[in-house]
Parts: sequence; C-alpha cells; structure tokens
Amino acid sequence: MNNLGLITGILSGLFWALSGIFYVKINEFNNASHLIFILLFCIEFTPWLFLTFSLLFLKKYFVFDIKLILAFIAGFIAGPVAMYCYLNSIVLIGLSLSASITSLYPIFATFLALIFLKERLNLLGFLGIFLAFGALFLLFFEKFHSHLLGLSLAFICALSWGTELILSSLVLKKIPTASVYYARQSGSSFGYIVLILIQKPNFILQDFISFNFLSVLFFLIFFWAMSYFLYYFTIAKIGIIKAMMLNVSYVIWLVLFEQEIEFKQMILIFFIFIGINLVLFSKRNK
Repeated sequence: MNNLGLITGILSGLFWALSGIFYVKINEFNNASHLIFILLFCIEFTPWLFLTFSLLFLKKYFVFDIKLILAFIAGFIAGPVAMYCYLNSIVLIGLSLSASITSLYPIFATFLALIFLKERLNLLGFLGIFLAFGALFLLFFEKFHSHLLGLSLAFICALSWGTELILSSLVLKKIPTASVYYARQSGSSFGYIVLILIQKPNFILQDFISFNFLSVLFFLIFFWAMSYFLYYFTIAKIGIIKAMMLNVSYVIWLVLFEQEIEFKQMILIFFIFIGINLVLFSKRNK
C-alpha cells in the first residue's frame, strides 16, 4: 500500500473524529447549528466558484450530460442532508453512538450495489455485515428503544453517504471527473442554501464574539475541511476501497479519545470496525 496514502487515510479518520469532538464542544457555548451550516456552505461553495470560473478557460475538460443529475443529487444528499442528520444525531444520541452508526456507510453502499447494480457479495462480505450490525446492536441495545429520532437521523446519514458512493461511481464511469465534481458541488451548495433559508437563525452574532468560541470554531472547520481533503487525496492515491477502510477508523479514534471507556464498549466498537473492513475487503478481491 502507498505509504503516503496510508498516512493520509488514517489522518482523514482522525480529523473526522476530532471535528465531531469540537462540534460537541461548540454546542456547549450555544446552539450554533445555523452558523455551522453557513460555514459548511462556504466550504462547498468555494470550490464550486473556482470551478465555475475555470469553465470559462477550460471548457474542453468539462462535459455537460443529463447523467450529471445523478452527481447533483449525490452532492445534495451527501452534503446538506447527511450533515443535517449527522449533526442533529450527535445532539440527540451522543457522538459515540452517532459515529458508530454513520461509520456503516460502506455497508449501506454495498446493499445498494447489490440491489441496483446487481453486484454479488461473498461469504466474507456477509460475515462482515453480520459482525458490524451485531456488535452495534449489542453495544447500544438499551438506547435503541428510547432515541428513535436520533437513531433514524444517524442511519439516514449513513444511507446518504452510501448512496453518494453508488451515484458517483455510476457517473464517473462515463463522464470526466471534473464535470462530475462540478455537478456534485452544485448539488451540495444548492442544498445548503435551501437548508439555511428554511431554518430560523438560532444565534445572536455578538454572543459568539469571544476568543474561546472562535478558537473552537476554527478547529472545527479546520478538521472538517482537512478530513474531506485527505479522504479524496487518499482515494486518488490508493483507491476508494482502501480509502474507506482507513477513513472509518474515526470510530476507533473516538474510543481512544474517550475519557471513560468500558472494556466491553471498546471491544464491540472494534468489532464494528472489523466488520466494515471485512465487507470492503471482500469487494476489493473481486
């Protein structure tokens, strides 16, 4: 495995875990979700703006095709829809449970590939699915009865990320990467605009003008942005399957950062991680 890709893949998982921790921290100041979505829009909109200007000079690298609607939808659901569900699930059920569920997104992608792409899954893949979901059930059995909304949001997030993988892979087979990425950023930026407009602002700006808040906000956005960048960089270096194997390590990092962790909880989260990677490993060997 490419050493640089290995390092960046692990770091993408580490930084995603840290971003979750800082999101929990920032909500200790006030409910800053509306402000966070504005900043996430800026993160998605900046590359879209750059690509738009690039269209003026590099038209030959961009192809406009009706199939790009799939990339647009992928960006819409994997950006604003998934992040809305993910952030609210953290508030409702906690970071550990939310991260454990959302880390299953490769398995959801596998289910979708089985249904819509008619891909096959070998015994190792089915074993991984059973191990991951079994460990998740044992880990949070008591919470499955009392936090239905938070659990539903976390599963929708995982499904959204998994759907993006399938839609993107379908389009990338026939259309250049630059065009697909542009359509993806268009869908994501549009979704964040809709999300911002339909939500009532829940913050007063002067409440957040403090060094402590701005410091936490800076690290939150920094780790989010770096996690995304390193994830896509890793895909380019070692491929999407290996990149996902390393990226979902964020659930392991969260265990390591926990101040109070039971041995049973640590083992079950490790089993979730192993189960996900068994599914990915089974797909890699095809």
